[in-house]
Amino acid sequence: MREPRAFWVDEQFDREHGTGGHGRYEAEVLRRIDEFAETWGDFAPVAFAATAWRVASELSPGFVLWHRRIISATCERSPWDGGMVCAVTVASRWPAELT
Repeated sequence: MREPRAFWVDEQFDREHGTGGHGRYEAEVLRRIDEFAETWGDFAPVAFAATAWRVASELSPGFVLWHRRIISATCERSPWDGGMVCAVTVASRWPAELT
């Protein structure tokens, strides 16, 4: 039995539904290339990765998919130390009654 995953990339759907020999994600990145403009000269790839995540997760259906209990997931550069910060909203059951 496979372990459940929180996130995964749907490369097969992306390739099968792309046009002109390009996958949907590749075409979307090329269409929105200006959104990556501020990331090219950055020493750390954090801003680039956050932009790539946003583009991948905004496709419909997404290039990056997530478990049905995950409501949303965003990534951005931390203003504090420049590292990657991710915010994930998860739906869960009420906790068991404390005894």
